[in-house]
Amino acid sequence: MALKKSFRICVVAPPFSMVPPRGQGGTERIAYQMVEGFCARDHRVTLLGVGLDKTSARFVQIFKQPISQRSFDTAKIEASRSLRLELAYTARVVQFLRKHRRNFDIVFNHLRGGTVLAALGEEIGLPVVSTLHLPMFQELGEAYSSLRHPNLVSISNNQRKDFPKLKYLATVYNGVLLDEFPFSAEADDYFLFMGSIGEHKNPLDAILAAKKARVKLVLAGGKKREPYFSEKILPLIDGKQIQYAGEVSGAKRIQLIQGARAFLFPISWEEPFGLVMTEAMACGTPVIAYRRGATREIVIHGKTGFLVSGVSEMARAIGRIDTICRSVCRERIERHFSSQKMIEDYEALISKVI
Repeated sequence: MALKKSFRICVVAPPFSMVPPRGQGGTERIAYQMVEGFCARDHRVTLLGVGLDKTSARFVQIFKQPISQRSFDTAKIEASRSLRLELAYTARVVQFLRKHRRNFDIVFNHLRGGTVLAALGEEIGLPVVSTLHLPMFQELGEAYSSLRHPNLVSISNNQRKDFPKLKYLATVYNGVLLDEFPFSAEADDYFLFMGSIGEHKNPLDAILAAKKARVKLVLAGGKKREPYFSEKILPLIDGKQIQYAGEVSGAKRIQLIQGARAFLFPISWEEPFGLVMTEAMACGTPVIAYRRGATREIVIHGKTGFLVSGVSEMARAIGRIDTICRSVCRERIERHFSSQKMIEDYEALISKVI
């Protein structure tokens, strides 16, 4: 249920991609949905971000160019340049909020350095709600626990497991814009891995499982770490059974997801959510995922895909994928992971902190 009062909301996006992002950028997608959802509910929204203005909100450009579009030659400049740019961006955001604090009722913070804005909010009397898009660690937990009102939002219950006593406002699952991911009852004859080509996403196990099951696999995603791609992944790409589509966006990205018999998600880290899983299921594409991170909160084993451990189990699940009903996958997203549900949950937090 929408709030009767209109609030002045500031949404702070990360500095890595524009909002909405053209390719990879799950956090920027969530920031975009939040901005559009709040605008549709007649709140007065300001977005702090990088690049061009492509939303319904008032846009304040902090940096002209996203960090992801910059190239750094570490032979000529320091290796920490990307980190230093992120810190400079955060400093600019802090300066803006100090100057314009009376223009806002609440701030929704999506920065990786969320503790900075949370502490600032307490100092200047401006409520800051920080969404935790990455895993927690000891020093970060201690920083948040030192605040009287950290106003934390977890994006899965699993994300809280190592720090259950922090003052969380709620768990709000990331949402999917259902109109942008239409349901497809039919699939082509390939399986899909989509995400950053790096160790934490573990495309290697997706390849090994596809080879073991003797099925076609399409890899799509940017090269997170070039040595890993060149040494571990590239030698296994034959252009026939194992294909690499590069980083895809727009209609091509959605078509790849819709056409897959299943989406493979063999993560090797405690992923806090995994937006691409819900995007796949919205299209009717089942998910075969490792039992890590938030996968057990998203995938219903035997109903919307399979939860497995290791390459052999993933290969066996590939062989059983036709037992999964694609319409059931779509229905789960409509009920629990839609953008509308996410906006309702975030809007409900406003009355908690103001």
